[in-house]
Amino acid sequence: MDRMDFIQGVTRVRVLENKLLDRAAIEKMVEARDLEEVFRTLGDTEYASAVTQAGKPEEYEVILHTELERVYRLVREISPDSLVVDLMALKYDFHNLKVMIKERLMGKDLSAIYSRVGTIDFEKFKTQFNAGEYRDMEPVSYKEAVLSVLKDFEEKKDPQRIDILMDRYYFEHLHKMAKDSGISLFQDHVKDLIDFTNVSSAIRLKKQDKELKFFEEVILENGHIEKDTMLSTVNDSVETMINRFRNSRISKELSKGLEDYLETGRLSSFEKHMDNYLMNLNKSSKSVTFGPEPLFSYLVAKEMEIKILRIIMVSKMNNISPDAIRERLRDLYV
Repeated sequence: MDRMDFIQGVTRVRVLENKLLDRAAIEKMVEARDLEEVFRTLGDTEYASAVTQAGKPEEYEVILHTELERVYRLVREISPDSLVVDLMALKYDFHNLKVMIKERLMGKDLSAIYSRVGTIDFEKFKTQFNAGEYRDMEPVSYKEAVLSVLKDFEEKKDPQRIDILMDRYYFEHLHKMAKDSGISLFQDHVKDLIDFTNVSSAIRLKKQDKELKFFEEVILENGHIEKDTMLSTVNDSVETMINRFRNSRISKELSKGLEDYLETGRLSSFEKHMDNYLMNLNKSSKSVTFGPEPLFSYLVAKEMEIKILRIIMVSKMNNISPDAIRERLRDLYV
Protein backbone atom coordinates (compact mmCIF):
# COMPACT_ATOMS: atom_id res chain seq x y z
CA MET A 1 0.00 0.00 0.00
CA ASP A 2 1.17 3.51 -0.82
CA ARG A 3 0.67 5.49 2.37
CA MET A 4 0.29 8.75 0.40
CA ASP A 5 -2.88 7.39 -1.27
CA PHE A 6 -4.63 7.70 2.10
CA ILE A 7 -4.19 11.46 2.64
CA GLN A 8 -7.79 12.32 1.70
CA GLY A 9 -9.18 9.29 3.52
CA VAL A 10 -7.40 10.23 6.73
CA THR A 11 -8.74 13.79 6.45
CA ARG A 12 -12.31 12.44 6.14
CA VAL A 13 -11.82 10.03 9.04
CA ARG A 14 -10.65 12.82 11.33
CA VAL A 15 -14.04 14.51 10.74
CA LEU A 16 -15.88 11.21 11.39
CA GLU A 17 -13.95 10.65 14.62
CA ASN A 18 -15.42 13.89 15.98
CA LYS A 19 -18.88 12.34 15.61
CA LEU A 20 -18.08 9.26 17.69
CA LEU A 21 -19.98 9.17 20.98
CA ASP A 22 -17.97 10.48 23.91
CA ARG A 23 -18.11 9.36 27.54
CA ALA A 24 -20.64 12.08 28.43
CA ALA A 25 -23.13 10.82 25.82
CA ILE A 26 -22.65 7.21 26.94
CA GLU A 27 -23.12 8.22 30.58
CA LYS A 28 -26.37 10.01 29.71
CA MET A 29 -27.71 6.79 28.19
CA VAL A 30 -26.52 4.70 31.12
CA GLU A 31 -28.50 6.99 33.43
CA ALA A 32 -31.58 7.06 31.16
CA ARG A 33 -34.86 5.97 32.75
CA ASP A 34 -35.66 3.47 30.00
CA LEU A 35 -34.92 2.36 26.43
CA GLU A 36 -37.11 5.09 24.96
CA GLU A 37 -34.96 7.74 26.61
CA VAL A 38 -31.84 6.07 25.17
CA PHE A 39 -33.50 6.31 21.73
CA ARG A 40 -34.20 10.01 22.20
CA THR A 41 -30.54 10.64 23.09
CA LEU A 42 -29.38 8.70 20.02
CA GLY A 43 -31.78 10.73 17.89
CA ASP A 44 -29.53 13.76 18.46
CA THR A 45 -26.43 11.96 17.12
CA GLU A 46 -25.37 10.51 13.75
CA TYR A 47 -27.64 7.55 14.60
CA ALA A 48 -30.67 9.78 13.92
CA SER A 49 -31.44 8.23 10.53
CA ALA A 50 -31.16 4.69 11.91
CA VAL A 51 -33.40 5.57 14.87
CA THR A 52 -36.07 6.80 12.44
CA GLN A 53 -36.04 3.43 10.64
CA ALA A 54 -36.71 1.44 13.82
CA GLY A 55 -40.42 1.01 14.55
CA LYS A 56 -40.15 0.65 18.32
CA PRO A 57 -37.45 0.53 21.03
CA GLU A 58 -37.42 -3.29 21.13
CA GLU A 59 -36.12 -3.22 17.56
CA TYR A 60 -32.77 -1.80 18.67
CA GLU A 61 -30.87 -4.27 16.48
CA VAL A 62 -32.34 -2.51 13.43
CA ILE A 63 -30.70 0.72 14.58
CA LEU A 64 -27.35 -0.87 15.31
CA HIS A 65 -27.12 -2.84 12.08
CA THR A 66 -28.37 0.06 9.94
CA GLU A 67 -25.64 2.25 11.39
CA LEU A 68 -23.03 -0.50 10.93
CA GLU A 69 -23.93 -0.85 7.25
CA ARG A 70 -23.83 2.94 6.73
CA VAL A 71 -20.37 3.22 8.26
CA TYR A 72 -18.93 0.32 6.25
CA ARG A 73 -20.32 1.81 3.00
CA LEU A 74 -18.83 5.18 3.88
CA VAL A 75 -15.36 3.87 4.72
CA ARG A 76 -15.34 1.75 1.54
CA GLU A 77 -16.02 4.93 -0.45
CA ILE A 78 -13.08 6.80 1.06
CA SER A 79 -10.56 3.94 1.25
CA PRO A 80 -8.25 3.60 -1.79
CA ASP A 81 -7.61 -0.06 -0.86
CA SER A 82 -10.52 -2.39 -0.03
CA LEU A 83 -8.30 -4.62 2.12
CA VAL A 84 -8.42 -2.05 4.93
CA VAL A 85 -12.20 -2.53 5.20
CA ASP A 86 -12.20 -6.23 4.29
CA LEU A 87 -10.05 -7.02 7.32
CA MET A 88 -12.89 -5.88 9.57
CA ALA A 89 -15.74 -7.09 7.34
CA LEU A 90 -14.41 -10.64 6.89
CA LYS A 91 -16.05 -11.91 10.09
CA TYR A 92 -19.49 -11.14 8.61
CA ASP A 93 -18.75 -13.35 5.60
CA PHE A 94 -17.91 -16.27 7.85
CA HIS A 95 -20.90 -15.58 10.08
CA ASN A 96 -23.06 -15.84 6.97
CA LEU A 97 -21.36 -19.06 5.84
CA LYS A 98 -22.10 -20.64 9.22
CA VAL A 99 -25.75 -19.56 9.07
CA MET A 100 -26.07 -20.82 5.48
CA ILE A 101 -24.76 -24.28 6.42
CA LYS A 102 -26.91 -24.53 9.56
CA GLU A 103 -29.95 -23.40 7.57
CA ARG A 104 -29.51 -26.37 5.25
CA LEU A 105 -28.71 -28.92 7.95
CA MET A 106 -31.52 -27.77 10.26
CA GLY A 107 -34.05 -27.21 7.48
CA LYS A 108 -35.00 -23.85 9.00
CA ASP A 109 -35.30 -20.32 7.66
CA LEU A 110 -32.55 -18.34 9.41
CA SER A 111 -32.61 -15.40 6.98
CA ALA A 112 -33.26 -12.92 9.81
CA ILE A 113 -29.75 -13.39 11.19
CA TYR A 114 -27.75 -12.96 7.99
CA SER A 115 -25.54 -9.87 7.90
CA ARG A 116 -25.49 -7.47 4.97
CA VAL A 117 -21.97 -6.34 5.89
CA GLY A 118 -19.27 -8.44 4.21
CA THR A 119 -16.69 -8.59 1.46
CA ILE A 120 -18.51 -10.62 -1.23
CA ASP A 121 -21.83 -10.78 -3.12
CA PHE A 122 -23.23 -13.22 -0.57
CA GLU A 123 -26.69 -13.49 -2.14
CA LYS A 124 -25.13 -14.84 -5.33
CA PHE A 125 -22.93 -17.24 -3.34
CA LYS A 126 -25.90 -18.50 -1.35
CA THR A 127 -28.09 -18.92 -4.46
CA GLN A 128 -25.40 -21.07 -6.10
CA PHE A 129 -24.98 -23.07 -2.89
CA ASN A 130 -28.70 -23.75 -2.57
CA ALA A 131 -28.88 -24.75 -6.24
CA GLY A 132 -25.93 -27.14 -5.82
CA GLU A 133 -23.95 -25.19 -8.46
CA TYR A 134 -20.67 -25.57 -6.61
CA ARG A 135 -18.38 -25.42 -9.63
CA ASP A 136 -18.80 -21.68 -10.23
CA MET A 137 -18.97 -20.57 -6.60
CA GLU A 138 -16.52 -17.78 -5.75
CA PRO A 139 -14.35 -17.11 -3.91
CA VAL A 140 -12.99 -20.62 -4.26
CA SER A 141 -11.51 -20.54 -0.76
CA TYR A 142 -15.00 -19.98 0.70
CA LYS A 143 -16.41 -22.83 -1.40
CA GLU A 144 -13.67 -25.15 -0.16
CA ALA A 145 -14.38 -24.15 3.46
CA VAL A 146 -18.11 -24.78 3.08
CA LEU A 147 -17.71 -28.16 1.36
CA SER A 148 -15.10 -29.25 3.91
CA VAL A 149 -17.41 -28.38 6.82
CA LEU A 150 -20.34 -30.19 5.19
CA LYS A 151 -18.17 -33.28 4.64
CA ASP A 152 -17.05 -33.19 8.27
CA PHE A 153 -20.68 -33.01 9.43
CA GLU A 154 -21.62 -35.99 7.24
CA GLU A 155 -18.86 -38.05 8.88
CA LYS A 156 -19.12 -36.93 12.52
CA LYS A 157 -22.69 -35.59 12.88
CA ASP A 158 -21.43 -33.00 15.39
CA PRO A 159 -23.00 -29.51 14.89
CA GLN A 160 -20.49 -27.95 17.35
CA ARG A 161 -17.74 -28.63 14.81
CA ILE A 162 -19.38 -26.30 12.25
CA ASP A 163 -18.41 -23.28 14.37
CA ILE A 164 -14.99 -24.70 15.28
CA LEU A 165 -13.96 -25.46 11.71
CA MET A 166 -15.41 -22.27 10.23
CA ASP A 167 -13.66 -20.15 12.90
CA ARG A 168 -10.39 -21.81 11.96
CA TYR A 169 -10.92 -20.93 8.27
CA TYR A 170 -11.86 -17.36 9.27
CA PHE A 171 -8.72 -16.77 11.33
CA GLU A 172 -6.49 -18.34 8.63
CA HIS A 173 -7.97 -15.92 6.06
CA LEU A 174 -7.69 -13.00 8.46
CA HIS A 175 -4.05 -13.73 9.26
CA LYS A 176 -3.13 -14.02 5.58
CA MET A 177 -4.85 -10.72 4.75
CA ALA A 178 -3.07 -8.91 7.59
CA LYS A 179 0.28 -10.43 6.59
CA ASP A 180 -0.21 -9.48 2.92
CA SER A 181 -1.01 -5.87 3.92
CA GLY A 182 2.49 -5.37 5.31
CA ILE A 183 0.99 -3.02 7.95
CA SER A 184 2.31 -3.80 11.42
CA LEU A 185 -0.82 -2.53 13.23
CA PHE A 186 -3.03 -4.91 11.23
CA GLN A 187 -0.68 -7.83 11.89
CA ASP A 188 -0.46 -7.09 15.62
CA HIS A 189 -4.23 -6.58 15.89
CA VAL A 190 -4.89 -10.00 14.33
CA LYS A 191 -2.16 -11.85 16.24
CA ASP A 192 -3.25 -10.36 19.57
CA LEU A 193 -6.87 -11.17 18.76
CA ILE A 194 -5.85 -14.79 18.09
CA ASP A 195 -3.99 -14.94 21.43
CA PHE A 196 -6.98 -13.63 23.38
CA THR A 197 -9.32 -15.95 21.48
CA ASN A 198 -7.10 -18.94 22.27
CA VAL A 199 -7.00 -18.13 25.99
CA SER A 200 -10.78 -17.64 26.00
CA SER A 201 -11.21 -21.00 24.22
CA ALA A 202 -8.84 -22.72 26.66
CA ILE A 203 -10.86 -21.46 29.65
CA ARG A 204 -14.11 -22.61 28.05
CA LEU A 205 -12.72 -26.06 27.18
CA LYS A 206 -11.35 -26.54 30.71
CA LYS A 207 -14.77 -25.73 32.08
CA GLN A 208 -16.23 -28.41 29.78
CA ASP A 209 -13.46 -30.84 30.84
CA LYS A 210 -12.36 -31.41 27.24
CA GLU A 211 -9.30 -33.52 26.41
CA LEU A 212 -6.08 -32.50 24.64
CA LYS A 213 -7.31 -33.83 21.28
CA PHE A 214 -10.22 -31.38 21.38
CA PHE A 215 -7.85 -28.53 22.39
CA GLU A 216 -5.71 -29.31 19.35
CA GLU A 217 -8.70 -28.79 17.05
CA VAL A 218 -9.88 -25.55 18.67
CA ILE A 219 -6.64 -23.70 19.47
CA LEU A 220 -5.60 -21.48 16.55
CA GLU A 221 -2.25 -20.99 14.80
CA ASN A 222 -0.62 -17.63 14.02
CA GLY A 223 -0.86 -15.76 17.31
CA HIS A 224 2.15 -14.13 18.99
CA ILE A 225 1.95 -17.02 21.47
CA GLU A 226 2.89 -20.35 19.88
CA LYS A 227 0.14 -22.93 19.54
CA ASP A 228 2.23 -25.51 21.43
CA THR A 229 2.50 -23.11 24.36
CA MET A 230 -1.26 -22.65 24.35
CA LEU A 231 -1.80 -26.44 24.20
CA SER A 232 0.50 -26.90 27.21
CA THR A 233 -2.10 -25.07 29.36
CA VAL A 234 -4.50 -28.00 29.04
CA ASN A 235 -3.89 -29.08 32.64
CA ASP A 236 -3.12 -25.60 34.05
CA SER A 237 -5.27 -23.80 36.58
CA VAL A 238 -6.25 -20.24 35.64
CA GLU A 239 -3.75 -18.97 38.26
CA THR A 240 -0.97 -20.93 36.52
CA MET A 241 -2.02 -19.52 33.15
CA ILE A 242 -1.56 -15.98 34.52
CA ASN A 243 2.07 -16.81 35.38
CA ARG A 244 2.68 -18.70 32.14
CA PHE A 245 1.79 -15.68 30.00
CA ARG A 246 3.39 -13.05 32.24
CA ASN A 247 5.96 -12.14 29.57
CA SER A 248 3.62 -12.11 26.57
CA ARG A 249 2.72 -8.92 24.65
CA ILE A 250 -0.79 -8.97 26.05
CA SER A 251 0.19 -9.96 29.60
CA LYS A 252 -1.12 -6.87 31.44
CA GLU A 253 -4.68 -6.93 30.10
CA LEU A 254 -4.64 -10.74 29.93
CA SER A 255 -3.85 -10.96 33.66
CA LYS A 256 -6.63 -8.49 34.48
CA GLY A 257 -9.05 -10.50 32.35
CA LEU A 258 -8.13 -13.81 33.94
CA GLU A 259 -8.33 -12.33 37.45
CA ASP A 260 -11.78 -10.91 36.68
CA TYR A 261 -12.81 -14.31 35.34
CA LEU A 262 -11.64 -15.95 38.57
CA GLU A 263 -13.70 -13.46 40.57
CA THR A 264 -16.90 -13.55 38.49
CA GLY A 265 -16.78 -16.90 36.71
CA ARG A 266 -17.96 -15.11 33.56
CA LEU A 267 -16.08 -15.19 30.25
CA SER A 268 -17.70 -11.86 29.40
CA SER A 269 -15.50 -10.29 32.11
CA PHE A 270 -12.42 -11.65 30.33
CA GLU A 271 -13.68 -10.47 26.92
CA LYS A 272 -14.09 -6.93 28.23
CA HIS A 273 -10.33 -6.75 28.83
CA MET A 274 -9.64 -8.15 25.35
CA ASP A 275 -11.78 -5.41 23.83
CA ASN A 276 -10.04 -2.72 25.89
CA TYR A 277 -6.61 -4.01 24.85
CA LEU A 278 -7.46 -3.96 21.13
CA MET A 279 -9.01 -0.49 21.42
CA ASN A 280 -5.90 0.90 23.10
CA LEU A 281 -3.69 -0.79 20.48
CA ASN A 282 -5.58 1.08 17.75
CA LYS A 283 -5.28 4.45 19.47
CA SER A 284 -1.76 4.65 18.01
CA SER A 285 -3.53 5.52 14.72
CA LYS A 286 -4.40 8.96 16.09
CA SER A 287 -0.83 10.09 15.36
CA VAL A 288 -0.77 8.67 11.80
CA THR A 289 -1.17 11.31 9.08
CA PHE A 290 -0.38 9.29 5.94
CA GLY A 291 -1.48 5.67 5.83
CA PRO A 292 -4.33 3.17 6.14
CA GLU A 293 -4.26 2.78 9.94
CA PRO A 294 -6.73 5.59 10.85
CA LEU A 295 -9.43 4.14 8.54
CA PHE A 296 -9.05 0.67 10.04
CA SER A 297 -9.01 2.01 13.60
CA TYR A 298 -12.11 4.12 12.94
CA LEU A 299 -13.99 0.90 12.06
CA VAL A 300 -12.65 -0.76 15.21
CA ALA A 301 -13.85 2.27 17.22
CA LYS A 302 -17.27 2.31 15.59
CA GLU A 303 -17.80 -1.42 16.17
CA MET A 304 -16.87 -0.95 19.83
CA GLU A 305 -19.30 1.97 20.11
CA ILE A 306 -22.07 -0.23 18.70
CA LYS A 307 -21.18 -3.03 21.12
CA ILE A 308 -21.43 -0.54 24.02
CA LEU A 309 -24.82 0.66 22.80
CA ARG A 310 -26.04 -2.95 22.56
CA ILE A 311 -24.93 -3.55 26.17
CA ILE A 312 -26.83 -0.43 27.32
CA MET A 313 -29.98 -1.27 25.34
CA VAL A 314 -30.14 -4.91 26.47
CA SER A 315 -29.48 -3.79 30.05
CA LYS A 316 -32.28 -1.22 29.91
CA MET A 317 -34.69 -3.85 28.60
CA ASN A 318 -33.79 -6.06 31.57
CA ASN A 319 -33.87 -3.24 34.17
CA ILE A 320 -30.16 -3.55 35.00
CA SER A 321 -28.91 -0.78 37.30
CA PRO A 322 -26.61 1.99 35.96
CA ASP A 323 -23.72 0.82 38.16
CA ALA A 324 -24.01 -2.75 36.83
CA ILE A 325 -24.12 -1.40 33.26
CA ARG A 326 -20.94 0.64 33.82
CA GLU A 327 -19.08 -2.52 34.90
CA ARG A 328 -19.81 -4.07 31.50
CA LEU A 329 -18.82 -1.11 29.31
CA ARG A 330 -15.65 -0.95 27.23
CA ASP A 331 -13.12 1.83 26.63
CA LEU A 332 -13.96 4.37 23.94
CA TYR A 333 -11.67 5.53 21.12
CA VAL A 334 -12.26 9.24 21.84
